[in-house]
This record gives sequence, structure tokens and C-alpha cells, in this order.
Amino acid sequence: MTTVTSAEATSESSERQDAMNRTQRWGFLTNHALVLIYVVRHRGATVREISTGVGVTERATLEILRQLGNDRIVDRARDGRRNTYAVNFEEMAAYRREGTVSLTPREFVDGLIGTLLAISNYHAPENAAKPQVPDSGSLEPKTGDWGFFTNHALLLLAIVLESGSTVREMAVSMGVTERAVVAILNQLEEEGIVIRERQGRRNSYTIDFVALRSFPRWSPGDWELPEQLVDVAVAGLMALSKRNEG
Repeated sequence: MTTVTSAEATSESSERQDAMNRTQRWGFLTNHALVLIYVVRHRGATVREISTGVGVTERATLEILRQLGNDRIVDRARDGRRNTYAVNFEEMAAYRREGTVSLTPREFVDGLIGTLLAISNYHAPENAAKPQVPDSGSLEPKTGDWGFFTNHALLLLAIVLESGSTVREMAVSMGVTERAVVAILNQLEEEGIVIRERQGRRNSYTIDFVALRSFPRWSPGDWELPEQLVDVAVAGLMALSKRNEG
């Protein structure tokens, strides 16, 4: 019979709590987006390298790569005994999560795609030019049941596009429940990213872009998201906010 000491029990309880805290964390980019960013930065990376870099299990990484491959966003190639992966920027520019197309304006997407291409380690073949930033507006749109942005990011987009939207209107535009929107708003307010103001019988929401830029969980674990990508995402939201205020 194995005896568990109080110290061991406390340690196990602490580990379980740490695991719960990790699962309760939220951010702005989905695992699909993180895998894509890693592949962009590390052309030719293997599944194990991607999994280790992003902090997602190999099984989950394989499933994400399978979905990205089916949508032709990621190309797989055989290099000896291993598979390597590269991003198809044009296919990525055309993709949107079903039901959220209106929340991902063309200029916002193009800015992010352009930054990804600029920070990629793509090496053009001899006598070939580096690919240009795709014009997402000229591409045939493609939709699917997964996306690049979490519901927290989509809610920020909903706010900059219409700061006076009600919870119900936000829920409809995001394709989630009103209860989910309230929970996300509360989390964003706790972090100081969203500021709520009462205007008559309605609430109005604004974003503190300094707090958003300094949010510590843009990327998971020890892997740091490229600063250029965070900068262009925040700048894109600011530009949309100013445009719609005008």
C-alpha cells in the first residue's frame, strides 16, 4: 500500500490548480493561428518542432495541420524521412471563419498577412521574386468552421467597428451566446483592455490600446509572438476605431 504524504498531496493539488489556471487562460489567437505563425517563421519545421515551439500536443498539431492542408493554407513536402510544412499566403488571405466575415475587414487582414510575409524566413528560388502581399479583396472568399482569432479578439473587432453595439448585437455578429459575450467583456474589463461607459440606457465600449499592447498572453508559454505582429494588430484596431469614429 502506498502512503501519500501531506506534502505530496499539496504538491499534486498545486499542480492540478496550475493546470486549471493554464486552461482558463485566454488570448487573442487560436492554436491554428499560432501554428501558422510558427510555420511562417520556421519554414521546413517538423510536427514535433511546431508542437514544441507552440506548446500544443503533437496530436493536436497534426489535426491542425490536417485542417490547414485541406484548406490548402499549408503545403506539406517530403524531405527525406520527414514531412515539412510551408504556408500558402494567398490561400490564407482568402480564408475567414464562417459567420465572422464582417468582423475581419479587408485592411485589417491584409496588414496582418503583409507582416507575416515580411517576417517570414521565405527564400525565393534563384531568379524568382519574393511573393507579394495578396490582395484579399480580389480573392474568392473561403469560409470554414475554424478561425485565426479567438472570441476575445473578435469582440475587440466588434467594438472598434461599432462601439455602441448592445450585447445582443455583439453576440449575433460573433455567432456566440449573449452570456459568452458578457463573460468575455468582464474578462477584458478586468485586464483594463475594455472600458465600459453608460450613455443613457445603453453601454458604450472603448479599448485601451496601451493595455492591449502590453497584455502578457499574446502568445503561450515561453514562446514570444513576433513584436511586429502584435504592433500591426494593435495599429489595425486603432485605425478601424478612428475610421468608424470619423
